[in-house]
Amino acid sequence: MEVPSGTGQSCHISVCQRISASFPGVFSCARLATKLSRLMNAFDWRFSDFRTLYSGFAIFTSPFTTDVSKAPHHLQLELIELQSNSGLKAKFQDAAIEDFYRLLPPGVMPQLRLHAARVLSMLGSTYLCEQMFSTMNLNKIKHRSRITDDNLQAVSRIATVQELKPDIDTLTKGKRCQTSGHKTHRT
Repeated sequence: MEVPSGTGQSCHISVCQRISASFPGVFSCARLATKLSRLMNAFDWRFSDFRTLYSGFAIFTSPFTTDVSKAPHHLQLELIELQSNSGLKAKFQDAAIEDFYRLLPPGVMPQLRLHAARVLSMLGSTYLCEQMFSTMNLNKIKHRSRITDDNLQAVSRIATVQELKPDIDTLTKGKRCQTSGHKTHRT
């Protein structure tokens, strides 16, 4: 979709025309069109990788309906075998998609399992990157502007650890308890 640029090309956007008429000199349909065009270009750039990866995602999400002839050569034989296996088709319908690929025999379909692992790790690592960036931004706001890079690294590490449980047995192994310095005398 292309956003019309220049003045006078917003005749089909009645709301834009009303706002422009209500606020002359403040709101410009041409400026809005330029901003929309920039926004669309940014989205195209940001998500361009998905277009190139689309066929890989399609194989991952719909291995039983994927056109084998359009699949990469290293996956074609395994896809043919998978699509002809009614037992695996039933498992695919019953299991969660990430669990299904774990059910595939590793010795029989290694390329398909590897493909699924790549797709799953790609999505997971993207999520972790976004989560880490959000955590960093929350910890380095203007009210905490004195936080150093070393402190930020430590705070980020603690914030991104899913479950932090100290191993008390390992920490206390070979250690002796120390009592306080004063002694109580009995009489």
